[in-house]
Amino acid sequence: MIVKIVYDNKALQGFKASWGFSCFIEHSINLLFDTGGRYGVLKHNMKKLGISLNDIDAIFISHSHWDHAGGLKKLKLKYEGKIYVPPSSNLKGMKVGNEEFLPNFISTGEINGEQSLIVKDDDKIVIFTGCSHNGLKNVIKIAEKYGKIYAIIGGFHGFKEIELLRKYPLVMPCHCTKLKRQIEAFPNTIECLAGKVVEI
Repeated sequence: MIVKIVYDNKALQGFKASWGFSCFIEHSINLLFDTGGRYGVLKHNMKKLGISLNDIDAIFISHSHWDHAGGLKKLKLKYEGKIYVPPSSNLKGMKVGNEEFLPNFISTGEINGEQSLIVKDDDKIVIFTGCSHNGLKNVIKIAEKYGKIYAIIGGFHGFKEIELLRKYPLVMPCHCTKLKRQIEAFPNTIECLAGKVVEI
């Protein structure tokens, strides 16, 4: 599995930074997780990463806040693939519950207006979060039912029990992580930047 950070508050040189989050997951199916806040930034960074609309098999939206779904409106004008959205949102797309909606791709189901993504990669489980308004601990508990967690990538919001994160081989705190600096001090942490590519 390869994960490309498309949108984040911070960016590598040549990429645009903006408030929000999106990443592209290259796996058995190529999925775009969230779309960031501004379509122009999303488009620029996708082009720099070599991601075209034809590469995207599906889009998964964690929650309807503008900084995670703002880029979707213009993206949908050109994209004809499947879009999965939280059941309570007004976003147009396929509404999913706590289920495997595509092979190896599982939604945690909606908690507090947000759903997170669990991806199976052989014996590894990788968690992708938007802002974690649904509570990172809740997400971890659901993911543990599917196997051993290898990595957690995305926003951790106000999650305070950060010492629990030390036991996972890879942790990447992104946009909307209150204790980001403290978590980044852990040896198993990778800095989240738009343009960053991580092989899992």
